Amino acid sequence: MSVIEEKKALRTYIRQTERTLDPAYKAESSEAICRCVLALEEYRAAGTVFAFAGTVHEIDTALLLKETLAAGKTLVLPRCAEGHALDLCVVTSMDELVPGMYGILEPKADCTLVTPADIDFAVVPCLSFDRRGRRLGQGGGYYDRLLPQLSCPTCLICRERLMSEAVPTEEHDRRCTLYVTERGVMEPET
Repeated sequence: MSVIEEKKALRTYIRQTERTLDPAYKAESSEAICRCVLALEEYRAAGTVFAFAGTVHEIDTALLLKETLAAGKTLVLPRCAEGHALDLCVVTSMDELVPGMYGILEPKADCTLVTPADIDFAVVPCLSFDRRGRRLGQGGGYYDRLLPQLSCPTCLICRERLMSEAVPTEEHDRRCTLYVTERGVMEPET
């Protein structure tokens, strides 16, 4: 089986597993993950924070987004663009989000854009990651294109119950600098 086929099979397995999670666990783990990110020194030191609006099948990041705005930080959220790229959009209110591509909440078309160099701290989504810090994304390549452009600390977030034994990787796959589950910050194994 090729790496691409292995990733596809693992995505199917993780998505099926996610659908069986208890809603109470999902809510509790989302809150714990957000609180852990909010407590990170790298987050606290950041003036401009990149994050994402989680879908029903991802970490609910509403607490993180609202606290970032309340702290007076610049909040940047992604908007899907052509070529599987992400526009980096400044958001000043949760009211500026509308359903976009794939039904994901994203900033309206008239938002202010920034560059990856403007980001001080980035929160990155995934379907799963393993104990070595290898990320399994949705498969669209959006974050594979963004991560190499970021020079700031990058924080990958995932529920403990969706972590994998081993995520297959390709040459273009990038690791993040921080890994957070509801149990706290995880130190990747070498």
